Amino acid sequence: MPDARAQLPPQRIDSRPAPWLFRLIPYPTYDNVEGLAGHVNVGVIKRSNEAPPPVSLAMGIEATASTAGTVGINARYDAPGWWAGTRLLVWAGAERLRRAPYFGLGNNSTTSDSLEDRFYRYELTRIGGGITLQQRLAGPLRLHVAAQWRRYQARSLDDSTAFARDVRAGLVSDTVSAHAAELRAGVLFDTRDEEASPSRGVFLEAMAVSGTGDVRYTRWLAGARAFVPLGEFEQWVVAVRQTLELSEGNVPVFVQYERLTTWYPEDGFGGPTSLRLYAPGRFVAENRGIASIDIRKKLLDFPLRTGPMRAWGLMFADAGRLWDQDASPSLRGLHWAGGIGGRLQFGKGTIFGLDLGLNGDDGFGFAFGTSFAF
Repeated sequence: MPDARAQLPPQRIDSRPAPWLFRLIPYPTYDNVEGLAGHVNVGVIKRSNEAPPPVSLAMGIEATASTAGTVGINARYDAPGWWAGTRLLVWAGAERLRRAPYFGLGNNSTTSDSLEDRFYRYELTRIGGGITLQQRLAGPLRLHVAAQWRRYQARSLDDSTAFARDVRAGLVSDTVSAHAAELRAGVLFDTRDEEASPSRGVFLEAMAVSGTGDVRYTRWLAGARAFVPLGEFEQWVVAVRQTLELSEGNVPVFVQYERLTTWYPEDGFGGPTSLRLYAPGRFVAENRGIASIDIRKKLLDFPLRTGPMRAWGLMFADAGRLWDQDASPSLRGLHWAGGIGGRLQFGKGTIFGLDLGLNGDDGFGFAFGTSFAF
């Protein structure tokens, strides 16, 4: 009997380079700090790296404007496989936050007025850029080195805000221009199948940061994430995350506002990338830790030219705490949030989502975002 496989025509291998695809994405966001904001992301993207975690070569510019008066423009170039075993990120941007959040210092800061009130705001202007290079050492182990520079201008909105109150009390003195340069080095261990919406694998990160310029400080980051698929087709995923950030030296309040990451910059302890269902930047201090768990259900998984189109439903719980340099960490005074959410994913990195549930600050809360904790 002839072998049926011998009758099949030979498969053709497509050796053509992946095409560049133009991308124009306008979208709105809303939160208690910025109010209603409009964003426009324009750029090009093409399929590049197929090794875990698979990512795409992309470059683009994003412009933002909000009803709170914030305006900004940021450019990014994300190049996996620039040469063997490497990944490069270059970013630059300028923004004026007319209502940068400030609710006071430390873990126990409280609110007495509406979150819409100017009492919990100050004006922050940032101009800067950075470069990050990751080099594979062996298997999923990567070396991480980066440099960043930013110029800051912080200013009280008037003499009756929480920021102005703490300036008068001598608790905050960062109301003049300052520039800060950072050098970063660390190691990463990454076995995730994807970055934006992993279904399996682990991601471990450890990084040290040295700050120079008008302010000098040292910061450290340690984080762990794990993704465990359930079921034959990985329709259910259990995801856990733990992150610890420590510091010493003179860390200004506007640098404390910036969370340590080993890739794109992120802001605020509180918000969709950290402690969900809290106002963005709700808490600020030199040291902080957080733990989270998600139970995710894949509702839709459809392939596109630049990646998958997916819909997720999820249940989540977050708990976190902050402390000053002269204090010791403790499990007392934890801030918590829990609820349900949904995500829509287009390609390998564009995600829109909505979360709602309860938090320990305001009770019921909801949040819409385009970047998330993990």
